[in-house]
Amino acid sequence: MEKYGAMLGWITFSMVLFSFVTVVSRNVFNVVWIPVQELAIYCHATALMLGMVYAWHHDKHVRVDVFYQSYSSHKKSRLNFWGTLLLLIPMMGFVVWSCFQYVMDAWLRLEGSGETGGLPLMFLFKTLLLLMPLSMLAYVLVSLFKKPNTADDKDDHHEAAN
Repeated sequence: MEKYGAMLGWITFSMVLFSFVTVVSRNVFNVVWIPVQELAIYCHATALMLGMVYAWHHDKHVRVDVFYQSYSSHKKSRLNFWGTLLLLIPMMGFVVWSCFQYVMDAWLRLEGSGETGGLPLMFLFKTLLLLMPLSMLAYVLVSLFKKPNTADDKDDHHEAAN
């Protein structure tokens, strides 16, 4: 997973470089490079959409909670299990279902940019709409059914005793 995170870091770094080139070329040289602008947007979307799995893995995703932080590890684990089963999995399934035809249409047309001189890669860009929920589904399904780590179990019992 850390290699995946490093890849996302390089994608984010590329986004910053493309954005820098766009700003400098526009403001210093009065030159607009649509393909470079689009590359910055593509990198941003890729880092965001594919970074969700990495954030989930490290438990750094956005969590709106009032009570969660005070729960024991065991209670957090149960809440995460049921939240994943009843909320995340159905939501990711809905995203796949609702975006599938949209992405397939883009692939059938090999859809390109709507901008003159833009990149002919819009069909790849739209594929992120399927890659994000499918990668999340794959990750959480494997996580839900893998054997719990015994070191975590020992920590839970230690916390309960204290």
